[in-house]
Amino acid sequence: MNSKSLTQLSLPVHGMSCTGCAAHVEKAISQLPGVSQVKVDLKAEVANITYDPHQVDLLEFQHAISQVGYKVPTAEITLTVKGMSCLSCSSHVGGALGDLTGVLQANVNLDKGTAQVTYVPELVSSLHMEEAVREAGYQASAAEQPDLPSEHNANQVAEKTETAHSEKFTWRFKSLLKRS
Repeated sequence: MNSKSLTQLSLPVHGMSCTGCAAHVEKAISQLPGVSQVKVDLKAEVANITYDPHQVDLLEFQHAISQVGYKVPTAEITLTVKGMSCLSCSSHVGGALGDLTGVLQANVNLDKGTAQVTYVPELVSSLHMEEAVREAGYQASAAEQPDLPSEHNANQVAEKTETAHSEKFTWRFKSLLKRS
């Protein structure tokens, strides 16, 4: 791997209680494609990862960690987005949010003018999200209380499915297409 294409990430991991736990997390992450180095700090509850973002992403790290019984703490937030008028607009907003380190998933609803974002609060804040959307040419503001763990506000944040005319896109797949 070219060292210039590598990225470093300190990913929070909850639920570890011993060095064996840390070793399980290290092994799970190190088996992912594109990971060149991983070191888990048990006391800090952090996995320090060096990886190629063209081969692996945050969602894959989260999945590998959950498969061995541990958790990456996440939260959900709804952003109100103004200025979107077409599918291309929602694509730009979803792409801007999806490119932020710490965003696991961004669902943009053009009809409602919202973006439902699942993210890792220790890596990205709602202010970063609002700024990314502004840089894409739109206005965004937090519609929900940010930075609460998703299990505590899931009922408040859950978005009800609308009619077939409501377009919702998940931008996680964009990163998979970039790797091709």
